[in-house]
Amino acid sequence: MENIRVIKTGINVSKILKQLEQYPEDWGAQRNVDGALSMLDRGFPELDVGVLQLVMGGVHSTDEYVGDTEICIPTPACEHHSEILRFIKRHFKKFSRCGFLSLPIGGYVGTHIDFGKYYLTRNRYHLAIQGSYRYTVGDESVVVNAGDLLWFNNKLEHGSENIGDCIRVTFVFDVPI
Repeated sequence: MENIRVIKTGINVSKILKQLEQYPEDWGAQRNVDGALSMLDRGFPELDVGVLQLVMGGVHSTDEYVGDTEICIPTPACEHHSEILRFIKRHFKKFSRCGFLSLPIGGYVGTHIDFGKYYLTRNRYHLAIQGSYRYTVGDESVVVNAGDLLWFNNKLEHGSENIGDCIRVTFVFDVPI
């Protein structure tokens, strides 16, 4: 496959999941940090997706599009989720925006493209924390399970469907090219 790749399977994510369970109040807590509007404020409220951002994108005014800014704002939740940050730093030299996304049983995220200047210089990854989901990029599709690390081309249409029997939780992060 050219636009989607499972890089590694069987990663032990139990410590990451334990921290998520320890701090449930972190989900959806990042609306406005340090005066910058977050991606949540410019998102898709019709989707039933839970968000826990650790490093969020921001804009200085409502006239700006978050995909065109380089603003990356660490959130207070970073202090609670050291295990995932340790994982990223161990496997990648640098990272930019990142956060956890949850999706209910049977839920889906429709196909979309991440567009803007920010994304032109980043690769997008998922580390599956809980559940199983089908991930589609263009006409390619893979089933992702907890402990799988996935790279995909987010400059093409992509989307996800929870095909498991529990809430899907994945960690999404961007790595500079």
